Amino acid sequence: MNEIDTDNQEVEEEILTEETQQFLSFIIEGEFFGLELLSVHEILKPVPITRIPNVEDYIMGVINLRGEIIPIIDLKKRFDISFTELQPSSRFVVVMKDDKRFGLLVDEVRQVVKITESNINYTTDDLALSYGKLIESVSRINDHLILNLGINQLVEFVQDN
Repeated sequence: MNEIDTDNQEVEEEILTEETQQFLSFIIEGEFFGLELLSVHEILKPVPITRIPNVEDYIMGVINLRGEIIPIIDLKKRFDISFTELQPSSRFVVVMKDDKRFGLLVDEVRQVVKITESNINYTTDDLALSYGKLIESVSRINDHLILNLGINQLVEFVQDN
């Protein structure tokens, strides 16, 4: 085995032993976003939404998912971009926070990506983006940056006393 092969083998072993996280990647307004895969419950094609008066403007309404009422959040509106118009590629990403489920309307779901810890940079509050406080980390995979959303920042449920 020559020196180059030995170096490549060491790099491959280093990559294999490095911690990885899995994210569901999706697109909103042409930007790549991610959610930690462990928080994703399922992905649905859009179904009829029942509107609810007097709620935050980014809450589109609720859906009935097998007998459970789930609020749907329009991420474009949550990011103060615009309202989302449903397209054939639009999806509801149903996520879990504590024991509660809620859905996120996204333009298009892409794929599950494995990202090594060294390619994840945790953000600070000084992001200039209007949705900066909702971004937990930024990941690099191939030629793309993925903005990873923090579930806790997206929605805050009222806790029962």
